[in-house]
Amino acid sequence: MSKKDELERKYFALKRKIDKLGFICTGSVMKVFKKCGNPGCRCSKDKKGHGPYNIWTRKVNSKTITRTLTSEQAKLAQNCIDNMRKMEDILQQMKDLSVQYIESYKKDFSVDKNREKV
Repeated sequence: MSKKDELERKYFALKRKIDKLGFICTGSVMKVFKKCGNPGCRCSKDKKGHGPYNIWTRKVNSKTITRTLTSEQAKLAQNCIDNMRKMEDILQQMKDLSVQYIESYKKDFSVDKNREKV
């Protein structure tokens, strides 16, 4: 198998991995506890506060967007974020293979050294 064939095989195998990924998104999901600020509430004495709340943060047009999610939504968002990270890893591998593919076609310019300039 030639170098070109091997690079193409690896590249298209990565493409198939992308096809199998589900929805993608960016951001992070975390569980937080919040204090309400009411001095008579138990959270003012409790270190934790109310919660946990599932918080999803992401950047949109250079602004941070924050959403409170249900547990089900938080799992879904985390799965989409994980898929995005997998895709970014696969895309980096595809870029690396593309560079190797291009460089495998280097032309030997030493033959042209003896040619006259036009």
